[in-house]
Amino acid sequence: MSKAPGKTDPAPLPASEPGTAPAKRYTLADIASRAGVHVTTVSLALRDHPSIPPATRAAIRAVAKELDYQRDPLLDAFNFHRSRMTQRSRTLNSAFVVHAGATRFFGGNHYQPLVYAGAKAVAEARGHSLEIFVVGRDHLSPARLNSILNARGVSGVLLSTFEIDIGELALDWNQFCAVKIECLHLTPNLDAVSNDQLQVASLAMRNLRKLGYRRIGLATAREDQMRLGESFGMGVLLEQASMPEAECVPPLFFSLAEVPTLSRRISEWMKEERVDVIISNWNELLDIFATDGIRLPDDVAFASLDVPPGLPHLAGVVQNHRLVGQRAMEQLAIMTDAYQRGVPEAQTITYIPGYWKAGSTAPGSSHRPATRER
Repeated sequence: MSKAPGKTDPAPLPASEPGTAPAKRYTLADIASRAGVHVTTVSLALRDHPSIPPATRAAIRAVAKELDYQRDPLLDAFNFHRSRMTQRSRTLNSAFVVHAGATRFFGGNHYQPLVYAGAKAVAEARGHSLEIFVVGRDHLSPARLNSILNARGVSGVLLSTFEIDIGELALDWNQFCAVKIECLHLTPNLDAVSNDQLQVASLAMRNLRKLGYRRIGLATAREDQMRLGESFGMGVLLEQASMPEAECVPPLFFSLAEVPTLSRRISEWMKEERVDVIISNWNELLDIFATDGIRLPDDVAFASLDVPPGLPHLAGVVQNHRLVGQRAMEQLAIMTDAYQRGVPEAQTITYIPGYWKAGSTAPGSSHRPATRER
């Protein structure tokens, strides 16, 4: 008979070695039988599920190693797809935890709403609910928060914005998957996602020098420095290391308690250090400039280290707060799916870079008067 057109003969199967049989492929059922437990217990133990006691997990892993058990990638893919379909039919609960002292960031500040919006968008897309919890004075204690999260079946926790006077949040971390958003000072050392403030400060310095500015001064709060791992200051120092000493301006670090007298301190610092342009994450300085009659950019230029959406004329660096929230929630969802609870042995931090935005508050040194009074 003639072959049908377009068909190819199947490749012959490789011949088995005479006298040999294919190696036995052990299954979860084999491990369960050897360990004397149910197959479901084996499945959970090999995924390090916290519902299985640590001793049982260790014993089951030992049996799996003894049998040289190998996971089936095709079966894993099928099971993952099936679990995702099951999860879509129910809601997984996650918590967005903030400190009472930092709730101001939900008000006039654009930072926290954007972070939360990014996290919430990812949570909803993955079948998670995301509820805000506030801890601290006149709000929840850590113990009460722990009880509520357990009662509501919350398995994932995002920690966002804790003041520096809160050095630790005492929850039973073995019960939760958790990711920190910035607040790098807070213990324990959970995995974290943060804007890259070191890159933000360096980027601002480089762009301002390209615009002709030479005496660039950083003004920021000590509390921000501590909360963000000293990153703004380190970014400035990194750039100053390759600058002439005569062009290096000492930063102005102020405490939150000093804000009422900040106007005077800013003015004195500008004059003493002959500042050409101020860089700061404190956009509130714009109000001080307006009150004191300081003209931008004629008297001093200004570049924000955190340009908000509502001030399009402002020069500076835009931090991608929404993306920070998205990445944090994506990481938390992955950890939740994999039952990665507790404090990691080694902390990882994901940094999100910012980008430069030109603006009229720092148009370039050539736009300023040739002479002016300091």
